[in-house]
Amino acid sequence: MSGFAPRKQFSQNFLTDPRTADKIVQSLGTGPGDVVLEIGPGTGVLTQRLLRTPASSILAIDLDPRAIEHLRQQPWAQDKRLVVREGDALKIDPATEWPDIAREHRAVIGNIPYSITSDLLFWALEHHRSTSRVVMMMQREVARRCVAQPRTKEYGVLRVAAWLYSEAKILFHVQPGSFFPRPDVTSSVVRFHLRESPAANVDPIAFMSFVRAAFSMRRKVMSNALQDWGRRMSIDVRTCGEIGGHDLTKTRAEELSPEQLAELYRLLVATVKDPGQ
Repeated sequence: MSGFAPRKQFSQNFLTDPRTADKIVQSLGTGPGDVVLEIGPGTGVLTQRLLRTPASSILAIDLDPRAIEHLRQQPWAQDKRLVVREGDALKIDPATEWPDIAREHRAVIGNIPYSITSDLLFWALEHHRSTSRVVMMMQREVARRCVAQPRTKEYGVLRVAAWLYSEAKILFHVQPGSFFPRPDVTSSVVRFHLRESPAANVDPIAFMSFVRAAFSMRRKVMSNALQDWGRRMSIDVRTCGEIGGHDLTKTRAEELSPEQLAELYRLLVATVKDPGQ
């Protein structure tokens, strides 16, 4: 493989299959006037293909200085639309990078490192007001959690967040042989069409705090799992009984859909006269 050797500290598995790279970039649907943030470009297999699209600007950001040096040496990287930067994608806001570009023209793409998959997913979802769409390749196990149904082992906080901020879809799977070094797991490419406003009429940060509490003890009923959250909110969830058609002493978070969790949250918060007290 040309370029540089992958390092475990960066959780690097470089995509080597050109046909898969083509499909990933095509999935982003880049059009004229679009700007793209690429997370973890590595050897540039996706970057090269992004430069073949009508995108007006591409920012490729990587923590590995060797990747930055490698990319800057490539003849195709002299394209003036491309900026290659060493840095942490979690500290980037697409709206700040491209303040004069409309949200619908901002997009994110990446073959994201396995070690920080969850962090990057929540970063992308929480930037729903800055970005219109995201295409990411990740472990198949995590991809399934993004689209999981209630009462399955994959269903949890990530699925609720994906619903709240986006419409998520698994596009296709990628076998280990498409990477170097070969990972132990199958990967999946997921597209997120980000919602400009959350799917539910809730404070998204406060609601996700509720969701994390509800799923913190998966096998416990919600009257137990939510006790600490309830104390912070001045709600005694043990005495709420049935609310919104759900008996909290018998119901687990994994049994409720994202919509039902949002409705339950609204009803619980409504029982507090002044949550600030």
